[in-house]
Amino acid sequence: MRLTTERILFYVFCILAASPLLFSHYPPMIDIPQHAAVIATLNNLALPNYPYRDLYYLEWIRPYLGGYLILWGVSQFLPILLAVKLLIAAAVIATPITASCLRAHFGGDVRWDWLMLPISYGFAFQWGFFNFIVGAPIVLLFLLSAFKYAENPSLRTGLWLTFFAYTLLLIHLLVAAFGCGLAFLYVIASKSQWKQKLLTGLPFISPLPVVIIYLFVWVSSGGQANSEGTWGLSIYRPIEFLASAVGLRPTRTNAAIGLLIFALPFLLGARLTDSRPRQAVFVAYLLWMMFGPNYILGNFFTYNRFALFGLPMLFVVITKPSSTEHSARYDTLLRSLFFIFPVALIISFCFRFSSFDDESKGYRDIETKMQPHKRMLGLIHNNQSSVFNLPMYLHFASWYQAEHSGAADFSFSQFGLLVRYRPDAAVAISSKFAWHPESFDWNLNKGWLYDYFLVRNESDISAHVFRTAECPVKYVAHSGSWWLYETELGDANDPLSCAAKRIAENQLK
Repeated sequence: MRLTTERILFYVFCILAASPLLFSHYPPMIDIPQHAAVIATLNNLALPNYPYRDLYYLEWIRPYLGGYLILWGVSQFLPILLAVKLLIAAAVIATPITASCLRAHFGGDVRWDWLMLPISYGFAFQWGFFNFIVGAPIVLLFLLSAFKYAENPSLRTGLWLTFFAYTLLLIHLLVAAFGCGLAFLYVIASKSQWKQKLLTGLPFISPLPVVIIYLFVWVSSGGQANSEGTWGLSIYRPIEFLASAVGLRPTRTNAAIGLLIFALPFLLGARLTDSRPRQAVFVAYLLWMMFGPNYILGNFFTYNRFALFGLPMLFVVITKPSSTEHSARYDTLLRSLFFIFPVALIISFCFRFSSFDDESKGYRDIETKMQPHKRMLGLIHNNQSSVFNLPMYLHFASWYQAEHSGAADFSFSQFGLLVRYRPDAAVAISSKFAWHPESFDWNLNKGWLYDYFLVRNESDISAHVFRTAECPVKYVAHSGSWWLYETELGDANDPLSCAAKRIAENQLK
C-alpha cells in the first residue's frame, strides 16, 4: 500500500505522542515504581550476593506475566527506569496505530485517526497499570484479526486466534476477557446459523475453562489483594468516560473537551452503521463503561481503565458519509480541529510532565544520599501531586528498590505480582499501609527492620513518627517535601540493640 504524505505525517505524530515521557525523569504514573521494582528484584534474585533473597519467592502462574517478561528482556540491556519508559513509549505509539488499523477495516474516515493520538494518557496511564498499557495495542490487533476471521472464518485462522487468545491471558486477564468477549459477541450477533456461530466462536471461549480453574485456585489461595471495594455506580460515569477516553482527568471541563472530540466525526457527517455485530460490540462496551464494577476479585479500578478504548470502539460503530456536501461550509475548520485538538493535548502533556519533573526533583536529590542494598520504609504522608491532583507519590519509595537493589515497603509483593514475599518473611506492614502511613508504630511495624525511612511531608514530623523508636533514628537529608532518616542499629553483639533484634527476626524461619 502506497503511503501518502498525510499518512506518513500521522505515523510521525504517533511517535511524537510519546514525547511527554522525555520531559520527566520519573513518569507520573502511580503504580509504575512497584512494577519496576518487581522486575529489578527478579533480576537481583539471580545474583548470589543479593541480601534479600530470603524475603521473596517467584510465583510464575500469574495473569500479568506477558508484560513483565517483555520488560525483563529489555531490562537485560537497559537500566530498569529506561526500560520501563521505553516500553510505555512503545505502547503509547502503537495504540493509535493499531486502533487506526481497526478503523480502516470498517472503512472509517482516515482523518479520525488523529483524534486517537492522546488516548493512551488516560486513567490506565495515570495509575500506572503497566501490563494493561502494554496489552492495549495487542488486544486491538487481536480484535482486528477476530473481526476479519468472523467475517470470513477458516480453520487455520481459528487455530491462530485460539493461540492468540491464550497469549492475551499471559498479558493481562482483563485484556483477554475484553478481547475474547467482544470477539465472541461479534460472532454471535452475525446472521449465521447458530451451529456456525458456535463453531466460529470457539477460539474466543476456549480459554474459559483455564480462566475458571485459575480464578478458583487463585482466590482460594488468597492470591488477590486483601482489600475491600465497592461496585462504584455513579451518575458521573459519563463525565469520567469522556474525559479519560481522550487522556484527561475526569472533570467537567475535560469531559466537555472529550465530548467535542467524540462529536467531531459526526460534525463531518459520520453516521451509525446498520451492521448488527458492530452495533453489539459498541453497545456492550458502553454498558460495561457505564455499569461495570470498579472493584472485583481484589482488583480496583476495573472498568475505569477501559476508557482507553472509547474512541477505537466508536470507530467500530460509525461509518463515513458518502457525501460531505452538507458540511462543506465548515469542512476546513473541522478538518483543522482533527489535528489541532490532539496535538494541543500532547503539547499540554509535555508541559505537565515537565512540571511534575520539577515537583519530584526533591526525591532525586534525596536519592543521592542513599546507599544501595538497604531496606527502606516509605512514609508518604503527602502522596498528592499538585500538578496532576492524583496520589502520584503513593509508591514512589519503590524506585529505591528498583534502582538501588534494595527492598522497600509497602510492596506489591504482599499480594503477589510474580515476585512475592515468603509466608515467613520478616514483614509487618499491612496491605493498606501505603494509604495510612500515619498508622506507623515502631513495635507493631517492626521499625528495626529498616535502614532508611523516606518521608514525604511539607514539614519535619520525625519527632512524632519516631517517638516510640527503641533505637536512634538520625536525620540524613531533606529536599523539598522529602525527608530521609537512617536507623542507627548499634552493636550486633548487644542483645538489646536493634541490630540484634533484626538478626533474630530474620532467623525466625
